[in-house]
Amino acid sequence: MTKKWLVAVCALCLASTGARARNHELAQPLSVRANSIQVDERTGMSLYQGHVRIVQDGLTVRADWVRVHSLHGHVLSIHAQGAPLHMEDQKTRGLPLFGTARSLDFAAAPDEVTLTGHVIFRQGGNVLHGHIVHYYVRSQRITALRGPHKRVRARVVPDHHAPRAKGSH
Repeated sequence: MTKKWLVAVCALCLASTGARARNHELAQPLSVRANSIQVDERTGMSLYQGHVRIVQDGLTVRADWVRVHSLHGHVLSIHAQGAPLHMEDQKTRGLPLFGTARSLDFAAAPDEVTLTGHVIFRQGGNVLHGHIVHYYVRSQRITALRGPHKRVRARVVPDHHAPRAKGSH
């Protein structure tokens, strides 16, 4: 149930920063903390409320609440909200990634993650701001959209350790 969630969040974090392939080990133990946990096996709904913290293999997600809908152990959708929701990824082959948003939605059928509301990702000096960010997990494509009064903004710091193209100085 939660492994698909973490795969989606890990993939989102990578796409947002253009990071290289990661080595998260999803077979690692999962730790969930919350003020309350409700699981209804009949409907496939799980609700984690109050200072929710999910940790697995270097990835941490903190939210006010997380709702997971699953069927036969497979995640169908996830919705998380926070004021703001926080993500931290320590396994990015370099600098850690930090992200915030107001809500996160994951839909398994299109394999899409959507972050909404003052989305900010930081990795080293790189920063991405947007109101809505869609990440398509299979194609590793990302779309950032503006908010009602603000445009999408990005600050990209050159990687001084990356090989330069021929003819560049």
